[in-house]
Amino acid sequence: MSVYKEAVEYTKQHMEEFLGCLEKVVNYESYTFGDRETKDLCGNYLKELFQSIGFEMNTLDKAEAGCHVYGRLGDNSKKILLLGHYDTVFEHGTTKERPFSCDGKKAYGPGIYDMKGGDIAFYFAVRFLLENHLLEDKEIDIFLNADEEGGSVTSRDFVIEMARKASACLVAEPGHEGEGYVTSERYGRSVYTLKAHGTAGHAGNHPEYAVNPIVELSHQISILDKITKADGSLTCTAVSVHSGAEGSTAMIPGEGYAIFDVRYDSKENQKIVEDAFNSLTPYLKGMKLELLGGMEKPMIELTDKSRRPYDIAKETMEAEGFEFLPTKLGGGSDGNFASSAGCPTLDGLGLNGDFLHNPKEYVEISTIPNRVALLAELIRRL
Repeated sequence: MSVYKEAVEYTKQHMEEFLGCLEKVVNYESYTFGDRETKDLCGNYLKELFQSIGFEMNTLDKAEAGCHVYGRLGDNSKKILLLGHYDTVFEHGTTKERPFSCDGKKAYGPGIYDMKGGDIAFYFAVRFLLENHLLEDKEIDIFLNADEEGGSVTSRDFVIEMARKASACLVAEPGHEGEGYVTSERYGRSVYTLKAHGTAGHAGNHPEYAVNPIVELSHQISILDKITKADGSLTCTAVSVHSGAEGSTAMIPGEGYAIFDVRYDSKENQKIVEDAFNSLTPYLKGMKLELLGGMEKPMIELTDKSRRPYDIAKETMEAEGFEFLPTKLGGGSDGNFASSAGCPTLDGLGLNGDFLHNPKEYVEISTIPNRVALLAELIRRL
């Protein structure tokens, strides 16, 4: 029997325990912007879980963001980084309305798919390898952060530091609906804030004295919208516009700003984005523009240097009779930061399911053994 099949059987035999761990981690609420006392209960549970199988675990305290959980198992120059997060987009109190539940085919709960299920899959994959003495030649490092859904503002530098020391990085973000699914590449993301500094004035009495930032921003949004490509390889979206009073007033505002979310799948498209924003000029006489922001997440690119995790996953899935389903996604993850550090990175290795960031979020129970086995094989063979 192959190691993969042994891992499948191991997970099946421990499925009740797997679901018990999943229930606990889901019901420990961990909203990205929630109070940290509540959030830290989830982080501490994961810390203790990995400690129980021999990891030397620590926490990185980041004030209101909470504690990032990290550690290592073994001591070797060959280091495999397991990368995940335990924060969710669901506000505290959500689990009182809809706690973890299971109907035999699917398991439900806030954050179960993105990505608490992936964190538990890491635990069982490593535990299987330990119990079968298959980890003697490498060090396993793990980092589970508390602010990924907020952009990893307080954790990204630590992720990059760990990735620079690692031989490969595995990310257990959602695995979508197929056993052979992995995220082989991710788009880059930039976030820009365009400020328009005009002149305030009365809307009915000499409105020509004013220089209206709303008019200016409308014009600039229209220009930037045109760089979006129909094939989806580049999207430039104004996600919010702010100017003027909330109510009905006779005041033309003097200031305003718009925020743009931009995604791109190549360095060529990234340059188009940067050139477009950096070449903006005022439309209205007397208007001043101010541009803030830039790249938030670099791309995950599949290159000759980064192919090893991809190739092992492909070989494993096809040997076990599954279709290999590598996908490029527009959404980002901490894998983007690991990849940017030069670490071969494979993402989307978490549990199969659907409806991430949605009240209907679930994981497919029947596929859990195969996902744990894929992680185990990648850790073992890298």
